[in-house]
Amino acid sequence: MNNPWVRLTLLAVFLVGAYVIGRVTGFTEGLTVDGIRESMRAAGVGGFAVFVAIFSVGQLLYIPGFLFVMVSGLAYGPIWGSVASVIAATVSVAVSFVIVRTIGGQPLKNLNINRPFLQKPLDHLEERPIRSMIVIRLFLWAIPPVNYTLAMSSVTFRDYMIAAVIGMTPPFVALSVAAGLGFNLL
Repeated sequence: MNNPWVRLTLLAVFLVGAYVIGRVTGFTEGLTVDGIRESMRAAGVGGFAVFVAIFSVGQLLYIPGFLFVMVSGLAYGPIWGSVASVIAATVSVAVSFVIVRTIGGQPLKNLNINRPFLQKPLDHLEERPIRSMIVIRLFLWAIPPVNYTLAMSSVTFRDYMIAAVIGMTPPFVALSVAAGLGFNLL
């Protein structure tokens, strides 16, 4: 299965299927701030595992990671919310990477784009993968299109995860603390 179009088609079928299953089962209806907060609190200690699972599935369904980070700050407070959000985001981007790389392969690995402003970032990703991805994560955090694009590029899982942890931690801690403190002020 080396044909990139077949792999991309399988990836698209998987994502559409996950979305349809989420809608049909009603799972996506619970993906609101209040719904996630209630799920975590109702689950007690297991709430964190529920949070990580929902974060990971949410990323596959194209729900931006910052929403889950805010929920962790609201539900767990600024300190534990920060810890929860960084751990959950790390697991989530790892899950996205593995699924997208396994199904979609690396069709962007040898891609040559005739537009310098698009090709230059890909070249930097080849030359300095960790540094390039840290910069990407500092500004684009855990948004699904970034996860998918990086997974379909030539980066290694190791470099991807190092950059994800370093690049996502500062903005996610800041956002989780702000959400936690803001909630406590109400």
